[in-house]
Formats: sequence, C-alpha cells, structure tokens
Amino acid sequence: MIREYHLSRDPIFFATVAFFALLTTGLSSVLGQLRFLPIVQAVALTILLLVPLRRRDLAAALATVFLWLALAMTTVFFVTWFAPVEMERTFENGFLHRAAFAEWYYAGSPLPASFLSQPLASLAEIVGIVLGSLLTAGLVGAWFLMKLANLAAFSAASLLLTLDNPLLIVVALPLWSILQVAGGGGLLVVLAEPLASGRLGSGLRELGSSRRPPLLLFGGLFALGLLLELLLSPFWHFTPLP
Repeated sequence: MIREYHLSRDPIFFATVAFFALLTTGLSSVLGQLRFLPIVQAVALTILLLVPLRRRDLAAALATVFLWLALAMTTVFFVTWFAPVEMERTFENGFLHRAAFAEWYYAGSPLPASFLSQPLASLAEIVGIVLGSLLTAGLVGAWFLMKLANLAAFSAASLLLTLDNPLLIVVALPLWSILQVAGGGGLLVVLAEPLASGRLGSGLRELGSSRRPPLLLFGGLFALGLLLELLLSPFWHFTPLP
C-alpha cells in the first residue's frame, strides 16, 4: 500500500529549511545587514512554516522552527566567533552590547537587553511573539523571535571569546536564554496555526482544548526563562568579581 505523501514529512523539505536558515542568516551576517537579517529570516521561516501548518501538522511545524533556530543561532555564533567586528554591524549598537554583556559578567552590572534593564522593550517582545504570531500567521512573531535568538547567539559568542575554555559555552549561553528561545519557538507555531491553517474559528477554539497542552508547555518554558533571568542573572558569574 502506497502511503500518502506529505511534503512536510519529506527529508528534502527539512534540507530546504536548513539551506535557507544557513543562507539567510549567513549571508546577512557576513554583509552586516542590520535591518535585513531578522526580516529575511522571518519571511523565509514563515513561508516554510506555512507548509506543515496548512496541514495542521504540529510536529512537523515544531521540527521546522527548532531546526531553523538551531542552525540560525549556530551560524550567528560562528560568524561572531571568527569575525566579531564585522558581526557587530549586524546588531544595533553591537559594539556597545558586547561591552555591556562582558561588563555584566565580569563586573556584575545589570544584564543588557533583559527584562530588568529594559522592561518596556522586553514586554514589547513578549507581546510581539504572542499577538504577532496569532494575528499575522507567524510573520511578526517570527521577526521578534529571530531578534531574540540572534542576540542570544551573538552575546554568547562575544562572551566566550573572552573566556579561557570553549567548553564554557554553557556559561556564555545562559539557561534562561535557551528556555526563552525554545518557548518562543513553540508559541510561534501553536499561535500561528489557527490563521495559517485557514481554520481561524476552529483553530482559536482548539487553543483552549486540544492545543492547550503545547500552549501551556511552551508558554511555561518562556515564563520560566524570564523568571530564571530575573533570579540568576545577578549571580551568573563564574570568575571572581573585582
């Protein structure tokens, strides 16, 4: 018996996702495209995400987003590692952010780009991921998510360059950043599904029923990431403070 073909289950589809994650992130990063990087990432990711979401294939949609995030963050990390000065141009006030992130770690200053130091910007990011995913079939949510993921990878690589051991990546990329990116990626998928699938009414109802467990799971991961950021960032120092 011939099984029904699903594009979103085809390995070639995921190879395409990987290709565009590497292409959009790598090219924009090397060229230092400040505005273009998250925009092209969000547009390409949303288009590819529509393939499984139109079939309401939640597992394939989650695999698409997490594969994209893993490759995009890895690309930003290695471009920063090998060309930190060039990568600075890809982020607004990139040099100042690198300095502030190192100052947080070594001198105990407030964590930059955090809820504690920039509450309004962090709140806008949360609203952007949640409502942006729900109201635009994922496009605006993907833009906020990619800005979050890109900055986390850039910050981690910048800090790791100042540390003695590359294995300290577990320190340079804090647990709260991982949880926020993972939670945001899951929220993007679950909240984008109703509009992206073309079944807005039934999709919204399912957010309170069959889609409630993943919604609570990924929302909980994101909230836990924010909580750990508030609790742990003042103490996340594994070298003696002056």
